Amino acid sequence: MKITIDLKYFVIAIISLVLAYMTLTYEIDKYISFAGEMNAMFFFICTSTMGLLSLYGSFVKLSK
Repeated sequence: MKITIDLKYFVIAIISLVLAYMTLTYEIDKYISFAGEMNAMFFFICTSTMGLLSLYGSFVKLSK
């Protein structure tokens, strides 16, 4: 059993998780102005979910 990393999904995962981290540290406010705190929270939930699911999908198990 060999596990490989699919770079398409891995890059999407890294970008999404960086955006989620920037949302937590309010760094994203320099680039995006949210209408309220609920919008920022939903943006964090969407980006972190997409990042984790893409990270899960980036690992491919190759069978012989």
